[in-house]
Amino acid sequence: MNEIKIDKNIQNEFDALPKGWVFYHIFGAGEVLYAGYSANLKAKLKFFSNKAKEGGIYQELWNLAEKLSWVTYPQAIFALIHYKCYLTENSPLYQYQIRPWADYVYLALDSHRFPFITIQEHTNDDWFYLGPFRSRFFLIDVFDIYARILKLPACETGEYPCEKREKNLCRGWCLALDETSEKPTDYDLDKLESLLKEAFLVPENNILELIQQERNKYFNELEFDKSSLLDEDIEILNKYREWLKFLISAKHLEYESNELKIQKGKITYCRFQGKDYYFPVDNIEFRINETLALNLNSVDESKVIYNFLQKM
Repeated sequence: MNEIKIDKNIQNEFDALPKGWVFYHIFGAGEVLYAGYSANLKAKLKFFSNKAKEGGIYQELWNLAEKLSWVTYPQAIFALIHYKCYLTENSPLYQYQIRPWADYVYLALDSHRFPFITIQEHTNDDWFYLGPFRSRFFLIDVFDIYARILKLPACETGEYPCEKREKNLCRGWCLALDETSEKPTDYDLDKLESLLKEAFLVPENNILELIQQERNKYFNELEFDKSSLLDEDIEILNKYREWLKFLISAKHLEYESNELKIQKGKITYCRFQGKDYYFPVDNIEFRINETLALNLNSVDESKVIYNFLQKM
């Protein structure tokens, strides 16, 4: 196991940390303060350092931190296994007070309720939920792309109709919610439901390919500013598509070998350093509207497992 002292007075002190997957400990006050696994140890330590400036539990941990140790692994699955096995026998001081998923969010859809598409921190209501996603800002970018290209809702205020309708940036789906007026066919909420499903719930929906064609047309016509803008859109929607494929598969991931067993997207058995470890099967019951929603605290493990099985 490699280790370094944590000197908070040295600028760029984490530049020499390894790249790639690691299992790590943060030590201080004579004990392990926190353990984790990461693909970017430098970024993880900078995250702790920056969060400490906000006060609270991160500041407490960082003030005590004196030493960092780590083990490198060729794949994420091995770092995850080390992490899970370690926590069955150890309970670092701040392990369960630090919540890495605290900023994760869900995408919520409802074609018959304003604002139709929204971001929520839970799945307690009766919207249709997807997620969680690691970045609220990523979802906002996805909303903006679909609003610009497909004229899907991207409501930013609690009132409707808003100025986006006046500027022709939105088709004004909210007008269909006005029960006192006759609704034009353009505002058919059943049509909106089909569009939302196609855009947000179907990975192979051809929308990305249509944008790619438009991008190529601009590029061939030497309109590079427009093609560059669509390059950014394509990158974002590609990431969304890949995450959606993961969410669709996550609860059904299964694998078994002599040294590893995966059930319902979670590790339930592994053999590590000559010892057998068993973990409970995830028997959580999800509602119909949570079909594509995972628990906040399990999504990172499920993503590692998904990537591992995809490579196999």
